[in-house]
Amino acid sequence: MIKAIVFPGQGAQYAGMGKDLYLEFPKVKEIYDQADQIFNDYYKGSEYSISSLSFGEDEVTLQNTAYTQPAILTLSIAVAETLKHKNLLNLDSVKFTAGHSLGEFSALYFSGVLSFEDCLKLVIKRGDLMSKAPKGAMSAVVGLSENDLNSVIKAFSNVSVANFNSPDQIVITGSENEVLAANQALETYGTAKELKLRVIPLTVVGAFHSPLMKEASLEFSNLIDSVKFNTPSIPVIQNISAEAVSDSEQIKANLKLQMTGSVKWTQTVQKLINPENQISEILELGPGKVLNGLIKKQDRRFPVKSIQSAADITALNPELLEA
Repeated sequence: MIKAIVFPGQGAQYAGMGKDLYLEFPKVKEIYDQADQIFNDYYKGSEYSISSLSFGEDEVTLQNTAYTQPAILTLSIAVAETLKHKNLLNLDSVKFTAGHSLGEFSALYFSGVLSFEDCLKLVIKRGDLMSKAPKGAMSAVVGLSENDLNSVIKAFSNVSVANFNSPDQIVITGSENEVLAANQALETYGTAKELKLRVIPLTVVGAFHSPLMKEASLEFSNLIDSVKFNTPSIPVIQNISAEAVSDSEQIKANLKLQMTGSVKWTQTVQKLINPENQISEILELGPGKVLNGLIKKQDRRFPVKSIQSAADITALNPELLEA
């Protein structure tokens, strides 16, 4: 069975995530202990750790971009490593890997491009930079085609597309005032055209994947240049191009564009479910089922399995887990 492995991005987090895995599998505890050390080396004297943020009940603090990103990455990697450690995932059967925005870093780790330490250090810095970037806003637009959406937002110089999530869900981003104005313009357009259109403001304070992230992106690019990128063992479909890449230098160049560019997730899923690629199952590794839902929007019958808990892993093969 040929598989693709995908990893979620920011927004998939929830309080208590990963705690059951930490208590059940020594391999997961090892990963979290290492992650906590790297996190604490960066945020010296912090009252938080990745494990305390993830396993606790303080959902508000967990939603802070600086903390959300390393927490999601750590859980995603912990799930992947547990599957490999328990021989529940044959890497030879994996044709592609991909991740949504932040999730691309999990994919780069999974494919062997980045070490765990380098990957987590990059994501900790990424989250910190993005949390301190100029304030902005983001809204999900549901029920409008890309062409129609572009015809409306072209009137706003500081509004652009952040995410192409599915054929009927596109996220816009930009300065707060202009995104609010664009929201109103889109709703007016939908009413005039008698469309079932919804505009949903997102609970973020940054203009992620927009030109407003340029300064943060430039600083992050310098850090990327200091990290070793290996040739991937599995091609990575990158956000900026929606193309499978196997060249480490090209991966690095694309990653530098990610913070200011659009996430082409719709196009990525189109590639994964294309019959020509012969993928028979997609596994979503990490918190939530966001990507599962977005994939089902394109083909509700395509086999997608979300794995985020000890129960999910046990369900794959209980006999192996007794060992």
